[in-house]
Amino acid sequence: MVPVYTRALSQKEYGELDIILICSSVLCILVDLQFVAGFSRLYYEHRAAGKGGRFAGTAIVSRLIGSIAIASAFLALGFLGHIEFNFLPSFKGHTTVWILAVITIPLSLTYEILLLQTQMLRWKKWFALGALSNCFLTCVFSAFFVTVLKWGIVSIVMGVLLGVLVGLLVLGWGLRKEVVLCVDARPFKELIRYTWPLIPGWWLAFGSAYLSRFVIFSQLGSDQNAILAVCMKIAGVIGMLAACFQMAWQPLAMAHIGHASGEVFYVRSMRLFIAGGILVIFGLTMFLGPILTVLTPTSYGVIKYYFPLFAVGTLLSGCADNLQLGHQIAKTTYWISISAIISFVINLVILIVCTKSYGIFAAGFAWIVSFAVKDIILYFTAQKSYYIAYDKKSFVLLGLGCGLLLLLGFGNYSQHITGWIFTGCIASIGVVLSWFVMAPFERKAILEFVGNRVLGRICG
Repeated sequence: MVPVYTRALSQKEYGELDIILICSSVLCILVDLQFVAGFSRLYYEHRAAGKGGRFAGTAIVSRLIGSIAIASAFLALGFLGHIEFNFLPSFKGHTTVWILAVITIPLSLTYEILLLQTQMLRWKKWFALGALSNCFLTCVFSAFFVTVLKWGIVSIVMGVLLGVLVGLLVLGWGLRKEVVLCVDARPFKELIRYTWPLIPGWWLAFGSAYLSRFVIFSQLGSDQNAILAVCMKIAGVIGMLAACFQMAWQPLAMAHIGHASGEVFYVRSMRLFIAGGILVIFGLTMFLGPILTVLTPTSYGVIKYYFPLFAVGTLLSGCADNLQLGHQIAKTTYWISISAIISFVINLVILIVCTKSYGIFAAGFAWIVSFAVKDIILYFTAQKSYYIAYDKKSFVLLGLGCGLLLLLGFGNYSQHITGWIFTGCIASIGVVLSWFVMAPFERKAILEFVGNRVLGRICG
């Protein structure tokens, strides 16, 4: 929907919309309590004991109570005039938008648990219906409101609210026999015991991801924040693919705990993630010009100089989600919070010191350094908690790929490497590195698949 939004809204409006949606997400995170991670880890145990419905209901009701409380408090402060800061769009100037964004919070948190439950149950039909109805209707409503009714920023927030509501109703109907709405003290305490070490890290990891938007908005204005927002949305394709990988991988990873095949699964999945990640960041960089032409007006063209930084940072962020597996298995999750705290501080310091001088480049550099440090901390501490014999070569090639992409990006910015030379280098390096990240037997399997299935069908 970025092509619609960037053309229907002014750059200033788009920058303000971005901050409002992020602030709504921040409020979600404050009451989230990492129940998604706890639900993923503990749901199978409770369902095997015949208490899956009460466990799911407890997670939903406790989130509803917290989200309604924080939404009410935020709106009260807004109406009293206490939410007027230079890093936020004015509550008084965008009252309707803020109300709609905050009302969405309880719905989103409930929807998230129900969608995860369909995934844990492996109910593919209901998972697809819930996810697609939300996504599709959000796009349809938002596009209609902003292009036909000309409601401006209100259009997008209203579309998000209606999309989540419909998705929630679909999932609620599909899971009506699998959820018992209640507050059961025992599963609630289990969730809290598992997730409380994760909560500070989760808050700070999320804050670190969006901190740059607030700093850029306050120091450089909403126009520059709009450029950063679109840049990170394109890089968000990497994050979206990483999240899809995580959604499919995490239940399987939890199911492999204690099995002899577990370590093989963990090593191969990490190698696959790195190979796919390298291919995606180089591929997006190669096609960034046409992507920007489709997505944005010409005023957003400078994104091509910033994108390699955020592509690398987003891939490193996805690696962190995988590297913390050892702590989840060993239940030493406090290290996840420690790494997030350190990452947040590094990000904040770089942004404060460098943003006025280097602008959006400072945000990209802070993004990379903070997540690189987090990855290193998680790798070494998780290996002590639960050793996994990862393929070291894949990590070396990951570092090489990230370094080469940044070098080529700098060459493009300084006009030393441009045009077909830049495109050719990006294409060849991305393909070669992702190919050699994989093990020989994996490469052989791909060749056999291409030879037997693809070429076989072409040749009849």
